[in-house]
Amino acid sequence: LEPYRVTGGVSQALSDELDAGTVTDGEAACPHSNCKQVIKSDEIKSQGRGDSKIGAMEDRLFCIVAVRHQPKRKKTGELDRYASGEREGEVKTKKVRFFRAPTQRDFDALELAEKRLNERWDDFERLDLIPTELFPEGNDMRPAMYGMPRWCDLFTPRQLLGHLTLMEGLQKLKPQIIDALGKDRGRAVITYLQLAIDKGLDYNSRQTFWDFERGIRHTFSRHDFGFRWCFGEMVSAGPASVSAWSLEQVRDSYKALAELLENAPESTRLSILQGSGASMEQIQSDSVDLIVNDPPYYQKVMYAELADYFYVWMKRTLRDLYPGIFEGYLTDKQSEAVANPCRDGSGDAPKHQYETLMREIYSECHRVTKPDGRMVLMFSHKDQDAWETLTQALIQSGWTITATYPIESEANYSLHIQNNASASSSIFIICQKREEDGREPGLWRAFGGQGVQQRIVEAVREGLSEFEALKLRPVDMMVASYGRALRVLSERWPVMDGDEPVSPLRALNEASRVVAQNHIQKLTEGRLRVEELNSEAAMAVTLYGICGLSAIRFDEALNISRSLGIGIESQPAGYTADGRSIGYATEVSGRRASRNRRDQDIVGYHAPLVRKNANLRLARPEERNAKRLANPQHEWDILHGMILKYREGDIPVAKAYLNEHADDEQDKIVDLLRVWTNEADDEDQRNEGEMMLFGLA
Repeated sequence: LEPYRVTGGVSQALSDELDAGTVTDGEAACPHSNCKQVIKSDEIKSQGRGDSKIGAMEDRLFCIVAVRHQPKRKKTGELDRYASGEREGEVKTKKVRFFRAPTQRDFDALELAEKRLNERWDDFERLDLIPTELFPEGNDMRPAMYGMPRWCDLFTPRQLLGHLTLMEGLQKLKPQIIDALGKDRGRAVITYLQLAIDKGLDYNSRQTFWDFERGIRHTFSRHDFGFRWCFGEMVSAGPASVSAWSLEQVRDSYKALAELLENAPESTRLSILQGSGASMEQIQSDSVDLIVNDPPYYQKVMYAELADYFYVWMKRTLRDLYPGIFEGYLTDKQSEAVANPCRDGSGDAPKHQYETLMREIYSECHRVTKPDGRMVLMFSHKDQDAWETLTQALIQSGWTITATYPIESEANYSLHIQNNASASSSIFIICQKREEDGREPGLWRAFGGQGVQQRIVEAVREGLSEFEALKLRPVDMMVASYGRALRVLSERWPVMDGDEPVSPLRALNEASRVVAQNHIQKLTEGRLRVEELNSEAAMAVTLYGICGLSAIRFDEALNISRSLGIGIESQPAGYTADGRSIGYATEVSGRRASRNRRDQDIVGYHAPLVRKNANLRLARPEERNAKRLANPQHEWDILHGMILKYREGDIPVAKAYLNEHADDEQDKIVDLLRVWTNEADDEDQRNEGEMMLFGLA
């Protein structure tokens, strides 16, 4: 491989090609411009496992990243020197990162590391240092699928040799450390040294990758075991190695903890108890002032499954120092409070198990907390299922929510929130023991605007006003508003709508509706008001503001439609969109879809909504029926028709369609397009909308 330097910038065509990459949804395209042959994901996995007739996948070193210190110069070109102090007269330097292609020496070093690993393998195994445990059955099996069936396979030979050498060195030092420092202090030092090794494991594996801004990104940047098509490798030994850096990181963390204790009053006594939050027998009832809890995030993160990555290394060093903690082959998955489909089964079973486990924890927290005590939860999840199950567990455990505050907790560069609708803010939920005074259930609707529904609307609107200063993203605004809605609901719990109990999900949907409509008005500077649209268009744009083009459960959409006074009805092709309802069509596929394609009267969806099983989603413009859009019945139809005309013949054709069908409401359609563009999750959709807005201006 020969490096080359790009001069004069990169052409748009090349830039688009580079941005597109070579892998999409697990399938790869040959990078050669004259080929572009697609390699299916099954074949790639087969090559990763080494059972393909074509051959086995191999790692290939293709770039070396390094830094150098070079002299700094003034604007005049002269060397910049220190003008005073101990270094007076010395030339100032700056650190510069540079890239180079690997040389034969680099390839020889890789071969030598693999040779050394093979030579020492039996010694390492005799010392039981190699994590040869099989990757277990779980929710994310990609390492095994791509040819890494054992935990040690997640590392290249050179990475593994470096980690094992450190483990061997620590094993030799253990008795010396304990002899010199005593059992307790020695055990603590050994633990911190193992944590430094763990830090290196996180930043030096086949699961890392290169980030052009921050360098090596660690194994769990995305909280999963996603396969890395390109990964980074850090130097294992030396002053600038991952080992030295990891040790410094742990030392700094320990120093910060020690400083906290140094500043604490002498009377402060700290006790650390390890065990289940559902069973705290050693703590007396009504004795705790404050409980701070960061609950598991439903089925978003399988903590125990991820923890195995470190556990298989830690147990080899620490099991004799902490009897009873590292006895298992892998971590305990059975008692973990998450919604785990692999453990609990399909359907609603994981949700019910999560709610049960969290209720046990919060019931125990309720027991140990003083009558005037508080519990503070930190939660960051946009999934309404997660919020509903957490709230049910709280309320059924005797808690009421008294306040909620959004706090930014995820960096903007966090990969599991980039380019998606994930929340980057945590919601601090303040809870207090609920007074069981035998009061009557709250009413969802009541005369004089005193019903729980109206109080939720008012609380969310008040919250939106307060959140303005925080400049939250729309999804964070939505999540923050969930807290306000649930506070009102928990205060009046239980809540009834006639003879029907009101679930937390209904309160969340009410909050979602208010936030979506507020955001739509804000985007259009008050020009677009949902209540002034046709019923189908009003429901469509509200759903779009809540979930974009993603699916939403039918019952959730039904609750939102009730808030708007709009029904959801199955509609045949060619129906008339009048009355207070929105139509949906059933998603077609297979032979039925093929038959429909031959019948131009029914090809595509007449209705704005599409139903598949228990879910609803908004149809994309290209999925809509051509005859329906040629004779649009409301603003949402016109928006879709205009987008398709733009794709057909650019701005002039889109403008002609708008002039023909929008009459004197063209500004309203342009405002709808502005919402469509701003709230788009897809970059292509967003770019298309921006081009249309520019052309229609």
